[in-house]
Amino acid sequence: MIKVKRYIFTVCLLVILILPMFFGLYLEYLTIRKVSWLLVIIAIFSFIILLFLVKIIEVFGYNQEIFSVLSEHDVLFALINKNNKEIIWIFFPIIIITEELMFRYYCIGFLVSSVKLGSLEAVFISSIIFALYHIHIWFRFKNLRIFLIFLVFSFLLGLYTGYLVLYVGLIPCILVHYIVAFFSFYSLYRRYFSINDNKRKNFRFRKE
Repeated sequence: MIKVKRYIFTVCLLVILILPMFFGLYLEYLTIRKVSWLLVIIAIFSFIILLFLVKIIEVFGYNQEIFSVLSEHDVLFALINKNNKEIIWIFFPIIIITEELMFRYYCIGFLVSSVKLGSLEAVFISSIIFALYHIHIWFRFKNLRIFLIFLVFSFLLGLYTGYLVLYVGLIPCILVHYIVAFFSFYSLYRRYFSINDNKRKNFRFRKE
């Protein structure tokens, strides 16, 4: 029941966040503003680094015990139990869209257009705010390693998507955020559950 309320709240928040767009608020951050080969190369290279960092964290940041704690996360729980696919394909994207609207579109838009900060300062501040937003991870899992991983990685992801929103707009930010986040959870699932589950099945088969 609590999860249902949370998802309803997120959907309502998304609708509220979309409404100002119809009045032209920060529309310059919705579409492509500037593209060059250098920007494309930097974006691709940074994206590869983020995915590589996900694998590094998966190997050295987590273990089976940590995974057992994190397995209560909605996305991992849906992958492990092979149900509630709407969490992965509907609600998880809605959460990501909401986060990108709040912390990239409006936060950076406000800092640059209204406060008149430079682009770099705005991206840095929005990334810090986005990282601190993940303090809820501590209250949910009460695990310092999980909290620090989410804190640092969300800051780095915020820097990258902040860079993207300045030049290519909001939609690429949403796509990158979803791909990186889902890749992170799916990699954990494959490493700490799916493979171990196959081992258990093979062991049962040999015994029989």
